[in-house]
Amino acid sequence: MIGRNFRCLVYPLQAAGYLRLRYDLTHFKNLQDQLNFLIQPTAEHSGHSTTEKWRESIDNTINDYLNRNKINLQAVTTKQKREIISILQDQGLFDFKESSVYVASKLQIARATVYNYLKTTANFKKVHIHQVDAFTDKQFGGNPAGVVLDADELDESMMRKITRELNLSETAFILPSEKGDFQIRYFTPTGHEISFCGHSTVGSLYMIAKEKRFGIEKTGKYTFNVETPCGILKMETVIDDNGEIKVAYETPAIKLRKIEITHEMVAKAVGLDLQSIDQSLPVMYEETNKDLFIVTRSIEDLKNIECDQKSLTAFSKQHNVVALCLFSKGALDRKNQFHMRCYA
Repeated sequence: MIGRNFRCLVYPLQAAGYLRLRYDLTHFKNLQDQLNFLIQPTAEHSGHSTTEKWRESIDNTINDYLNRNKINLQAVTTKQKREIISILQDQGLFDFKESSVYVASKLQIARATVYNYLKTTANFKKVHIHQVDAFTDKQFGGNPAGVVLDADELDESMMRKITRELNLSETAFILPSEKGDFQIRYFTPTGHEISFCGHSTVGSLYMIAKEKRFGIEKTGKYTFNVETPCGILKMETVIDDNGEIKVAYETPAIKLRKIEITHEMVAKAVGLDLQSIDQSLPVMYEETNKDLFIVTRSIEDLKNIECDQKSLTAFSKQHNVVALCLFSKGALDRKNQFHMRCYA
């Protein structure tokens, strides 16, 4: 049997005796406020009604948000309206009878939209997300990656939503693992999970070291066995005496093979000039990351290539390709042997 918690309230009514209410707290935790709103005297007689209080709280919360983000109400985006509604919900300001109508009017949206946002917000948890610029020593340089260190309570659907919201090429999620020290999963904004991603692995290891996770306490070298979709990989972080962080990792096994896709098929499908491709070398497919490799005749040909994104997307779906990788012998920097451009 489930225990219940009841409360009894008695309200005096003018020229009508008393109103006695007995209600179940297990279902109506905010009934006291609702009754105050319905029964207490109007602002004209009481000086400052409950209605005025919750309206004032809603106004103050919205104004604080607008001031903090340096915007006016007319410039608020759909995403920001969701954030405002989430904040109001956290403060319990939707517990009043007409609050949803009032908020809808303030934000210039339908009442049904407020309810939809509330339903969506109820399914979200607070998640700390980091954006890390990999392969650079300059702010806003390199290759940005999303990193979520505490993803153990997120399902795949939520991981995909977060990745789509960040709109970076990949976002990495760190989870517990029964096979290794921890697990990394990688998602793209299109909702696809991929086997491995170099720059988001760099970002993940950097944030793990920076946040002192998985036994990292001070300077030194820390080695991990990390579960990824392509197997267990050795990874490490090094923190020197100056607090500088370096990372290293074992890459997945490369599984290149010839594929029944001709140079002509690729050129036609993605809008390439067939003359820019070195047809003496075969089209190769890498099975781990599902990448397609083609060699161009020169770095000048590589520079001038422009892919048709729409047809490339259709071609990639048809042949299970994640990225088309075009490269040439020679590079912009003479210290290197090859230069590559990748179209995801």
